[in-house]
Amino acid sequence: MDINIHIPEKFKNLLWILALVVAGIMVMVLASLFKSSPQKADVSEHSVKVRSLEITKIDVTPRVIGYGRVKPTRTWDAVAEVAGQVIWIADELRDGMVVTAGTELLRIEPSNYRLLLAQAEAQLRASEVRAKTASDSLEIAKSELELLRTDYERKKELSRNGTISQASVDTSERTMLAGQSNVANLQNSINLNMAEHDVALAVRDAAKLDLERTHKIAPFNARITTVNIGVAQYANRGQLMFSADALDRAEVAAQFPLGTIRPLINATQTQQAGHEELSCDVRCALLSLNAVMRLNTPTHSVTWPAKVSHVTGAVDPLTQSFGVVVAVDNPDELTIAGERPPLLRNTFIEVELSAPIMKDQVVVPLTAVHEGMVYVIDENSRLRKRSVEIAFSQRGYVVVRSGLGFGEHIVVSDMVTAIDGMLLDPQEDTNIRQQMLMEATGQVATGEMLTGTTVEEPAQ
Repeated sequence: MDINIHIPEKFKNLLWILALVVAGIMVMVLASLFKSSPQKADVSEHSVKVRSLEITKIDVTPRVIGYGRVKPTRTWDAVAEVAGQVIWIADELRDGMVVTAGTELLRIEPSNYRLLLAQAEAQLRASEVRAKTASDSLEIAKSELELLRTDYERKKELSRNGTISQASVDTSERTMLAGQSNVANLQNSINLNMAEHDVALAVRDAAKLDLERTHKIAPFNARITTVNIGVAQYANRGQLMFSADALDRAEVAAQFPLGTIRPLINATQTQQAGHEELSCDVRCALLSLNAVMRLNTPTHSVTWPAKVSHVTGAVDPLTQSFGVVVAVDNPDELTIAGERPPLLRNTFIEVELSAPIMKDQVVVPLTAVHEGMVYVIDENSRLRKRSVEIAFSQRGYVVVRSGLGFGEHIVVSDMVTAIDGMLLDPQEDTNIRQQMLMEATGQVATGEMLTGTTVEEPAQ
């Protein structure tokens, strides 16, 4: 007999859910029974591509660059020492013209000063005549006084013998005293005339000097820079008529940041340390530096050999730099048409100071030093961080005193992450080597100096 069991709809849904749960449990149990152990995968270490540089012996020339403007060591400001109208000007008296010592450049109307000189000479001659007259009168007065003195002595003797009266003796004495007074007056007149004669001499010499001052003559070889007066213009005493610069020497007060010259001083003193007779203080070492003036133009670079003259007496408060004055003797003699121009006032000049060559130095790029450490590549191409002692650093390079040896390779890339022992793929970079050699030696690197190939900056 068929029995139909009616199951409510909500219980049917529960049975289906229960069946699904049981089926899931059975699947999980069977999967755990038949699963296999995980496979091991081989992981290879990734090398980082970097630019490298081999440490080689380099002859370093410590040098520093500064800038300044040219000025002459001597200038001539032609001031009118006498007043008058300008009656003549030389053709050379023009801006930029070169004149030699002794060249007459300008004249002021001399008529008034010639009259003054003639008057002074006339007064001097009159004084000389008065002096001659007074001298002759004095000689006569002295002779007359001697006669009067003799007469007085004779009458005194006669008075003692009672031959003449005392009144006659007194009269003779008064006459003698009058003669003495005349001699004294004549002597005073001569002394006064001598003083007047000296005054007349001074007036004549002053008149001569003023007459000479109506001519302006170049005191040394010079280049005219400014002209402020012309023919027929009136020159007042003290007026600046024109200016000129001496040609015997030009100098530049080049500015250098504080501390940049210290390596050059140290290099010079170190080189001379073994020679007692050449012992050198800081000033001596500074004067021993090599100096070159350089003018960079769009087409070529012009140089002048120079020498250090002295150091300025103060530090620039704005730039914290100090001036080293370098000079070139007779720069006009070094002028070559079309190649080397004259050193004119206010020309902006580059000045290079250099010390003697330091042989066989360990040199690395400035960017390769990280807070006193250098990234060295060992024989297994792994990175090793190494502390180094720095002797000094200059533009673009560092001289290492200790911590690195010749033949070692260092990392010159700017690495974002540098982990000691990481594997590297180094490639020699000739560009940075060439730049470093140019900065350290001051010369363009030759083919023998460069090894390896140029690589691109690796991505980190």
